[in-house]
Amino acid sequence: MIATNLKNIARYKGLGGNLDIAIDWLLTSDWRSLPEGKHEIDDQRIFAIVQRYPSKVAEACRFEAHRDYIDIQMVISGAELMEVRTREGLAVAEPYKPDIEFYANPDAGEYDTLLLVPGAAVILFPEDAHKPCVAIEGVPIAVHKIVLKVAL
Repeated sequence: MIATNLKNIARYKGLGGNLDIAIDWLLTSDWRSLPEGKHEIDDQRIFAIVQRYPSKVAEACRFEAHRDYIDIQMVISGAELMEVRTREGLAVAEPYKPDIEFYANPDAGEYDTLLLVPGAAVILFPEDAHKPCVAIEGVPIAVHKIVLKVAL
């Protein structure tokens, strides 16, 4: 996992060709004004999913991980918490189906918590289990977010 911000994201170019294309797209396109839904960037190798939703209490969210794609998650407006940890040792709650597997929530203290605000970026690799969409202090607010899916 890499936690950074948009102004420093170019520092992580060189980790993979598709990741480089995704980073360049974030730095040069008008992604903040995209409508909700899926937007192809480079066929199925790189695409963006724009979402709007209310953040949720932590108990309503689940840990997940992906095998075929790297996620780059960025909040456009609003804010949320994301709990993160390695997927190793997590109990599978819902077996793998095309590019997602869900896990039982670990005990408190067995994960780290990130604050996602506009300008922050989190790059999540297949070994990084993450629980996005968590409301700060349990108070739901409107979140506008973009998730780039980057094929390995």
